[in-house]
Amino acid sequence: MNIYAKLTILCLFLVLFTAGVLSFFADQKVEQTLKEEIVTSMTQQSKGISSDIGRFMFSRLNDVKLAAKNSYFYNRNHNPEELTRKLQELESLNNLYYSFSFFDTNRVRIADSKRISIGKQHPNTLYWTKLQEGQDATVDVSKSESVGRVVMHFASRVVDNIGNEYGVLVGRILVDELFKIVGEYSLSSDSSRNLDIQLIDSEGLILYSNTDPSNILTSNYDKFNLISSLNEPGVNFLETQEGLYFVTRETNYLSFNGNDWILILSVPKERAYAPLSQIRNQILWAVIPVIAIAIILSLIAANIFVKPIVKLSNAAEELSKGNLDVELPTGSKDEIGKLAKQMASTSQSLIGQIEEQRQTNKQLIDQKTQIEMQKNQLVSVSSQIRDSISYAERIQRSTLPPISTLRGVFPESFVMYRPKDIIGGDFYWFERVRRGNNEYMIVACGDCTGHGVPGAIMSIMGSNQLTNIIYYQNYLDPKKIISRLDKVIKFELQRETEEVNRDGMEIGICVIDLDTLKMEFAGAGIPLRLMKHGSNEMIIYKTPRQMVGGIEGDEQQVFAQLTKEVIQLDVKDRIFLSSDGYQDQFGGESDKKFMSKNFNKLIEESSDKPILEQQKIIEKTFSEWSKNTSQTDDVCVLGFEIK
Repeated sequence: MNIYAKLTILCLFLVLFTAGVLSFFADQKVEQTLKEEIVTSMTQQSKGISSDIGRFMFSRLNDVKLAAKNSYFYNRNHNPEELTRKLQELESLNNLYYSFSFFDTNRVRIADSKRISIGKQHPNTLYWTKLQEGQDATVDVSKSESVGRVVMHFASRVVDNIGNEYGVLVGRILVDELFKIVGEYSLSSDSSRNLDIQLIDSEGLILYSNTDPSNILTSNYDKFNLISSLNEPGVNFLETQEGLYFVTRETNYLSFNGNDWILILSVPKERAYAPLSQIRNQILWAVIPVIAIAIILSLIAANIFVKPIVKLSNAAEELSKGNLDVELPTGSKDEIGKLAKQMASTSQSLIGQIEEQRQTNKQLIDQKTQIEMQKNQLVSVSSQIRDSISYAERIQRSTLPPISTLRGVFPESFVMYRPKDIIGGDFYWFERVRRGNNEYMIVACGDCTGHGVPGAIMSIMGSNQLTNIIYYQNYLDPKKIISRLDKVIKFELQRETEEVNRDGMEIGICVIDLDTLKMEFAGAGIPLRLMKHGSNEMIIYKTPRQMVGGIEGDEQQVFAQLTKEVIQLDVKDRIFLSSDGYQDQFGGESDKKFMSKNFNKLIEESSDKPILEQQKIIEKTFSEWSKNTSQTDDVCVLGFEIK
């Protein structure tokens, strides 16, 4: 797609986007204004209808209360016929009333203007309940027991001036008269946007409906749960997806306390916002000509601006093909002309730089050839070194005893051996030996100074000298083994006694009598960790912080500086020897050392598991701790369970 098409599309997009945004905000503003007008209109109509109903109820109840004060009713020996004529006179005075009845205090109908149910006791309906609660007069809407139609009952107790009660006067008005009071209400001058009007009691029962009169006193308002929580004074407004609702709770009108009725004016949104579609059409027809003119102007502007750019683009394409002598349109004085001049200057500069680059490339090719030769030499030397280290690893591994030797005596045992490099300075040694009639299992763990090649050399020396001291010199006491090992290493390293040197190794040695399970332990720098069977706490036997091969003094003096622990073991006791590589490993979220206390806790918490599962836990914990950090030192952890 060329720049002309892109610029044309951009202009069209901006025109359409601007028109769309303006139309959207205009539509929102019109809808908001229409909504505000609807809310204002319906709020005022709600207040008017509520006031009309309150005034109507107050006036009719006052009619009955005034009639109840007529002295005709102050007679306990009423003449039913005479009372009937009086009730008929009351009915004729106001054509709103359908009928009047007079009851005695036992709810027995004494007289009725329609001569219906005279002499019968009236059921204990709502207005009777209110009168019995002490009210002097009350109103309710219900189906009349005598008339058989839905009526509004206006009831007043008949009481003389000194407080004697003679009965109850009840006036009935058909609920149809309420239609004349409420009438038809609309959002506009025509009848296409009429309001739905419902009057319900506090329980949701429909007392009046201009949409379906058949529901009066037979059904509850279907949106009662939705509007029941609207309790604010005045008109409460509620908008749902389907429509708009204006809810007004009945309030006092003069001395009339009301019946806690609820007036609901509602209108579906489709009916309420009917004028909005007409307004939208008007806006659309006004916007279309403007959009058309803007599109034509954008096409003209795009053509004017694009021509110089197309020429410059064609010249740039020739430059990209290597034609640096192409003619550039430098006649224009605008930004495009300036750009063309810069490109012409650049092309001339490039011609000179290309020639220089050719010379430089020739030199680089010669240097690359030399580098390739040196690289091949380094690869060859590196391969030889790696092969040598790999062979050294096999030699070192051959000096380490197989785990089967330890498991032949203690089946529940493991060794975690992880050198920092291919070869390392940690080593382990164990062997079953016989002295006379007794058999012993000797287990040792060593940590030589350094790692890599120097550490491996020291570890091989230490392993071989242990074999020599124990097998050929028949040493069995761990203190004597270590003091002799110190002497031998000093000799091997040609070290004078008084010389201060840190080269050597830390070591811990256990000698276990397999008949009595009595163990002797001695060490230098490596402690013994013991988990007694049935105990949750570890016993740690610490050793002097000395370096074998660097302890001051001769063999006897070294022997005197060492300590020996004699421990009686029991079946299922667990013994652990470890170099300091595990606890010194950096890692975790804060990149800190694992520390001895955490290592001890790890062993304590996992010692209730089978020892091979404990090994997996120890190895997994180490891997997770050090996953973001390179290994700090060689690691050797040795553990076994007494059988």
